[in-house]
Amino acid sequence: MQKIRIETMLDISKLRKIFIISLLIITGFAGCDDNDYWIPNVPVNIRIPLTRLSDLGLLQARYWPGGVNGIIIFRRGDREFNAFDRTCTFQPSENCAVVIMDDLFAECPCCGSQFHLSFEYPASPEKGPAKRPLKQYRTTVDGQRLHISN
Repeated sequence: MQKIRIETMLDISKLRKIFIISLLIITGFAGCDDNDYWIPNVPVNIRIPLTRLSDLGLLQARYWPGGVNGIIIFRRGDREFNAFDRTCTFQPSENCAVVIMDDLFAECPCCGSQFHLSFEYPASPEKGPAKRPLKQYRTTVDGQRLHISN
């Protein structure tokens, strides 16, 4: 009877080890999906007089300081804007800043990912290894100022 009890305890111990090892392996693979890491949260609270953006036409983009690697401001309408962090979402730890290609696209010079700025889902990746859209900041127009924040 005691021998059966010892063998059962050994079996449970083995099963417990197998379970823990399996869990570690599964967790490790889940984290290696596509080198996609989070872009750091930095405080963004920018107010820009609309007169400073008067030369920014409809469906055009421009750079603005702020965020992690700078911000892209994209004009969707007369008083409608999107604002995106320039940090590529493929490997943010590489600190690669996307560049505006033709006002409608931004491209990462490090991995070649392209992001469509005016798509229904703004800044979604169109090609390349990135799977997440560019980090988007909140935009509101209050009076004669564009407010960009997080």
